Amino acid sequence: MIGRVFMGRYEAVRLLGEGGMGKVYLARQLDLGRQVVVKVMHEHVAAEPKFKQRFQRETLLMAHFAHPYAVALYDASITDGPCIVMEYVRGVNLETLLAKNKRLSPPRVNRLLGQLCEVLQAAHDQGLVHRDLKPANLMVVDHDTPREKIKVMDFGLAKMMDSTVVGGYLESSAEFAVGTPGYIPPEQVRGDMIDHRADLYSVGVMVYEMLTGRLPFTGTSQMDLMLAHATEPPPSFESLNLPIHISSAVESVVMKSLAKDPKDRFQSARELAEYFDSAMHLEESGFAEEVRDEIPEPSGPALIHDPNTLAFSFEAWMPESIAVMKLRGFVNDLSGQIIESIPGLVRVQVNVEGKSRGGLFGFRGRSAVLNLELYLHPNPNRGNQLTIQAMFRPNSLSQLNDPVWRERCTKTYMELRGYLMGVG
Repeated sequence: MIGRVFMGRYEAVRLLGEGGMGKVYLARQLDLGRQVVVKVMHEHVAAEPKFKQRFQRETLLMAHFAHPYAVALYDASITDGPCIVMEYVRGVNLETLLAKNKRLSPPRVNRLLGQLCEVLQAAHDQGLVHRDLKPANLMVVDHDTPREKIKVMDFGLAKMMDSTVVGGYLESSAEFAVGTPGYIPPEQVRGDMIDHRADLYSVGVMVYEMLTGRLPFTGTSQMDLMLAHATEPPPSFESLNLPIHISSAVESVVMKSLAKDPKDRFQSARELAEYFDSAMHLEESGFAEEVRDEIPEPSGPALIHDPNTLAFSFEAWMPESIAVMKLRGFVNDLSGQIIESIPGLVRVQVNVEGKSRGGLFGFRGRSAVLNLELYLHPNPNRGNQLTIQAMFRPNSLSQLNDPVWRERCTKTYMELRGYLMGVG
């Protein structure tokens, strides 16, 4: 591919990288003598039945969108490649910057977020939704200087993929090309319709990561990670034991951005940027708590807190009676027993040496009876939404620090969550 001339004027010079949609080359525009980037779509992407129609529609939208904080589209061809030709930006992506710096200071995050939200607002106003926002798609020019600025890449590219790719991914271990599991909005995991607020969720994940140095959700597999986005609340900043102080006002803005329901998030990129900036100024003035009062916490049930247990929680959309029925099936599959079942609480013993749906445990031949308390908290404001707490109670307090016991509990919880969500 090196040396190939696309559309008679873009000569590929070297490979820059490869992603789920295609290969990216640094190229030289022969007639103008400037450097450009050529992204060549993978054959399997271009072979999708409706790709041509989507490619033409999205590249037309991208060509009409110009913004100082967006990488410009120069050219495109459905027959030669297919490929798109973009502005070449000298800089590093945010992913590399975070790997170098671990985390960014709140004032620096505020500056970058303001630029990002400005370009997103402009795009959303034109009906352009990114759908795959992540640090790897954000270039930072003049990084580590007061002049640094954001350049967003790949607007509209994710929409060229057929939505059936998502369903196919859920049934296989293939590469996830539409959205990235670490930044994917809950509604995309659920298969719901996506609008501009999906971008705002991904922005919330990136802000969380920039401030704390870690993603809000982790998992042993991409499927676990996606389920966490759909069902689990993000850890509070306090629980992370960060070496820096982040005000409760700033944290409230981030957590609102990560709401599971799009209606509970900020409704525009401009609104998100304004609230974050206000939180930062209130922090500097010493009145940071006031903005926390202006942003109501997501309404939900009060959870049980017991420091003598290993606790997990997630959300499920089903009546409590259905959840209890599924829990009984889960316990039966693990050769366990129901110790107590009353409204709002199911107390069980499960044996991870027994049959496992996914064969995840691998503890055969070792004692592995776990005491599990499952609290079912209905949300009166959310219809059939349940918050389910899974609390593993050790046989002794010292067992809380036993890594083998904690691993058994964690894997049992992941199996339980997948069972209730109907995955596998």
